[in-house]
Amino acid sequence: MTAEDKNGPGLKFPPPLLVLAAVGVAALVDWISPLPISERGAPWVGGAVVIALALLIAVVALAHFIGAKTHVEPWHPTTTVIQSGIYRFSRNPIYLAFCIATVGAGLILNSWWVVASAALLKFLLQVLVIRREEAYLEAKFGASYLQYKRRVRRWL
Repeated sequence: MTAEDKNGPGLKFPPPLLVLAAVGVAALVDWISPLPISERGAPWVGGAVVIALALLIAVVALAHFIGAKTHVEPWHPTTTVIQSGIYRFSRNPIYLAFCIATVGAGLILNSWWVVASAALLKFLLQVLVIRREEAYLEAKFGASYLQYKRRVRRWL
């Protein structure tokens, strides 16, 4: 491990905190100016199903990290680029799961604001996390990562 690889991509914000920030801001806006999805109550069953899907995606992605014996935490160095399983369809399935779960939380909370915060979350992840990660992976793995990047979409 080289000195520049000691901290991985050098993220400033852990991605789960970005999820909490986006949902928290949206919930605050909803508290000030409610924008309910349904007047008859929260569509919590649909929200629970959406969150379950997000958890399934995240667990499958996590299993790939464990199988590859590399860090899932993006603030640590990585030892490999996972290209199999769910990573054949998305370069960022865990971040995709975060966005899907945000939509589910919006359904449970009966708030269009929280649902819409998934777009804010996607933007924050892309600007504050994914750009750094991709630059790090390009520098560390070179042509191999660039080929993977051309073959597999960032989100879906």
